[in-house]
Amino acid sequence: MSDLWMTGASGDFFVMLKAQGGAQDLSVFVDESDAAGWQDRTKVEMIVEMVGATINGETTNGWLRGSP
Repeated sequence: MSDLWMTGASGDFFVMLKAQGGAQDLSVFVDESDAAGWQDRTKVEMIVEMVGATINGETTNGWLRGSP
């Protein structure tokens, strides 16, 4: 879903990942430089942690940050 990869309202770059055969797609914050060589159907093994993100001065939890 590379057409949906972008910098979001929090200022973090995120990618959309196809998970569980497409039954549960996930948006995950990553460093844009890590994703530079990725394209649709690229398989990446990464460690994912739950983080907070601040949008318009409000911080919410439950966001995912990945590092390959």
